[in-house]
Amino acid sequence: MLDTLNDFTRSLGSVWGLLSILVVCAPAALAVHEFTAYRMNQYTLTGSDYGCKSNMVNFEARAVNANIVTRRCVLMSMGEISVDRMKELIENKAGSILIAMPEDPSTLSKDEIDNWNEVEEVLMEQAVDTSVYFTYQKPELMSIYHEVRTALNSDHAATAAAALGNVFHSNGYQIVTYGTAPAPTKSSLYTIQGKMLSQGRETNPSIAIVAHFDSYGIAPHLAKSANGNGSGVAALLEIARLLSKLYSKSGNTPKYDVLFLLSSGGKLNYLASKTWLEKKLSSDSLETVLLNEVEFVLCLDGIGNDGLHLHVSKPPKEGTAAHKMLSAIEEAVALLNPNISINTVPKKVNLGNPLFAWHHEIFTVKRLSAATISNFPAYNSLGRLNTFDTSVDVDKLYAHTHIIAEGIARYVSDLSDKSVTILDDYLVPSKALLSRTVEFLTNTQRAATLLQRDSPVILNLEQTLSKYASEVMVSELKASKRDPEFQFYDQTETKLFAYNVKPAVFDLFLAIAVIAYLGTIYLCVKSIPHGMTYLYQMKKLKSS
Repeated sequence: MLDTLNDFTRSLGSVWGLLSILVVCAPAALAVHEFTAYRMNQYTLTGSDYGCKSNMVNFEARAVNANIVTRRCVLMSMGEISVDRMKELIENKAGSILIAMPEDPSTLSKDEIDNWNEVEEVLMEQAVDTSVYFTYQKPELMSIYHEVRTALNSDHAATAAAALGNVFHSNGYQIVTYGTAPAPTKSSLYTIQGKMLSQGRETNPSIAIVAHFDSYGIAPHLAKSANGNGSGVAALLEIARLLSKLYSKSGNTPKYDVLFLLSSGGKLNYLASKTWLEKKLSSDSLETVLLNEVEFVLCLDGIGNDGLHLHVSKPPKEGTAAHKMLSAIEEAVALLNPNISINTVPKKVNLGNPLFAWHHEIFTVKRLSAATISNFPAYNSLGRLNTFDTSVDVDKLYAHTHIIAEGIARYVSDLSDKSVTILDDYLVPSKALLSRTVEFLTNTQRAATLLQRDSPVILNLEQTLSKYASEVMVSELKASKRDPEFQFYDQTETKLFAYNVKPAVFDLFLAIAVIAYLGTIYLCVKSIPHGMTYLYQMKKLKSS
């Protein structure tokens, strides 16, 4: 009888114990939310790593002001970002950082954008081990953000009792992503070239008009680069259209050939242009002849907002090609829009630095006279690398394109009369074309990391340039397998899952509770036979 009772008691304790554990653990994962997230840029350039080296996320979510961030996923909004705070999170080995960004950048104040520009520039100058992701401020995500931010968690509890109570009464979020570690991709950069030949001598002097067409930002999928350099590409195509009409105009004989070059890798040391130039100078192609006869190379880089600056390696001296181009543009300003001023900004090429500051410098080091015209007064101006570069001032882009086109037309025509314009009547830029081109580039994925030969942006630029220039072709620069000068990585876009769970420390208390429960059951079960024996003996004594 005692054995039967012991077995029944043990079975009852096991059943009740199992039910208790199931009841306690049932709410551990209350809900799951899914979001699209974009990983911070990752690439290798000239032997150095840049950007985010990790993509792992499987951490408890914490607010940016949490005392403990080690092995946590810090969820933060744009308004909470600062250079010092990002450095602190990385130094304190935060497991991951998830930044919620507004879908409409116009909701950000100028101070917020300026602050972000500084953060973006600092982050992209280094390689970080912490996984950094960006996502848009969807209502569901912001609800989680506010819960995490306002929850009384154990980090900020006033007493140990409050912290213990919080563990049992509050829920947290576990942020998780699934996938393999980032791997190198089949990386390529591209150049699109075309030429416009003048009539007359067998060999004419030439000029080159250059712009990079890819976008750049802290995350490839978020980079729009409307001004830098969608505006430069739109201007180059419009200048090509105007010059094609000028060159075909009856009775007009420009004295220069024109070479057009669009390239990717603009913010990656202008590698596509640099390699293209080196290959052409070492070959015997027609482009080599044109390059050997190039008097001047004009690079367009961000001309859709206020200000015009001509960046050169040294102040233009009278009689040089740079001075001639500057004079032609200044004459165009005086004739078309005297309210606009153009400033010359000399900066020597730093041969000790493997990274170029401006596009024209890759031509300058090959002893070609070159300059970059831009809104930005310096190569390191805040905003030049800007995720929120999503629009341009079309009126200013039109005015600047008109001035640059007139200046180039005056240069190639050797016009000495400062009182007349060359681009008049129907030879004026089209504001509608400029606007459509910038809109297309802004809304089309064109980060160098994501480009393929059949990418819409490459096909469109190739087709458009072919309307105005001859012998348009696309060149591909593939990363070397043995010793790549550049290398891109995948896992740029992923799905993040936010599981609504009890805080991680709850597991510890749960384990302690289960152990205590099982220990109590064990002691009770062990003592039952002794108790039953005692009761049986007492009953036997009374009956005797």
